[in-house]
Amino acid sequence: MNRSFAIDVLKLLAAQLIVLHHLSGYGPMAEAIRSAWPSLIEHLYMDARLAVQVFLVIGGYLAAQSIMGRRGQHHPVTLIQRRYLRLMPSFVLALCWVTSLVWLLRPFISGDWLVDAPSLHSVLAHLTLLQSVLDVPALSVGVWYVAADFQLYALLVLLAYWLKSDRALSLGVAALCVASMWGFNRFESLDNWAIYFFAAYGLGVLAAWARRSSFDQLVLGAVLLLGEESLWFEPRIRLALALLTCLVLAYVSVNNLKFNRIQLGRISTLLVDSAYAMFLTHFGMIVVFSASWEHWQLSSPSAALWMSGLAWMASIAVGVAFHVWGEKPLTAWVNQPRAALDVQQIRSTFSATLRHVLSRMAALWPSRSSVAKL
Repeated sequence: MNRSFAIDVLKLLAAQLIVLHHLSGYGPMAEAIRSAWPSLIEHLYMDARLAVQVFLVIGGYLAAQSIMGRRGQHHPVTLIQRRYLRLMPSFVLALCWVTSLVWLLRPFISGDWLVDAPSLHSVLAHLTLLQSVLDVPALSVGVWYVAADFQLYALLVLLAYWLKSDRALSLGVAALCVASMWGFNRFESLDNWAIYFFAAYGLGVLAAWARRSSFDQLVLGAVLLLGEESLWFEPRIRLALALLTCLVLAYVSVNNLKFNRIQLGRISTLLVDSAYAMFLTHFGMIVVFSASWEHWQLSSPSAALWMSGLAWMASIAVGVAFHVWGEKPLTAWVNQPRAALDVQQIRSTFSATLRHVLSRMAALWPSRSSVAKL
């Protein structure tokens, strides 16, 4: 899949806004800044989180391109399984990183903003990406998004499987997208489910398909008009941003604009590629710098600005390191071709292993004569 300059720029900006959103919402530094500049913290906390809508639209756009390239080649369960295996290694490693830092530094941090210590129940909920559905406290910030992304991808894969023709699939995605805009997305009680976020995700899907035919462009245009009407019915800035992002991606894609072939520099490209890694790990840096803040007994708003800026830069650096030495090797390992084992091979391998273990145990078990001597 070719890189898109527009998508890279949007991802780069949105990823940084998410980090700033969490820096403004957690820890003593945010409180110190709030005491002097309350409007700054308020805007960062309330407005920067809207960048999630950009990620949702981009996620739908990229998923649509990926699925159409594999449609009919794989069973939907296979595609969903691959998506899970793509997400989980980095997700689990990042959770280990964050929970370890919280466990180490909790004694040095006051306040109740730290995430809870992991339990067997919470670990299993996160491993199955059901923590939001089961109302289990998150082990890190932003983990809800990983679960939502997985749900959305699975829903799109199933739609592509059930609706065989391209036109039927476009209409099905459009119908669910409009239903989300006018219904599901209006009720925050549904924000643990894919149908709540499909308004933005579906817009990304339709934007990706708009270049296929005039029919797809007509479908997208109709959905955009219905989305605009939905804003008149109930204004939502998050939906307005999703519609705007969709327009940008669709316009660039359909018109094949020249700047879409512009490439970012090496450093900027690395920052884009490590956006997911930074998203997963940056809460750890908020914990580290909050512990340092309290250890050094800092209190002034200016010091809080400096510390927050350093935490931001550290989050970027850790995200890059995690991407290079964690995410990329894990992804390469997951994508390695592996020969499938049939049932008979699994049974024979298990039986041989079991026989070996039992024979080793028998060899180590004391004989009757040796027991009698004791």
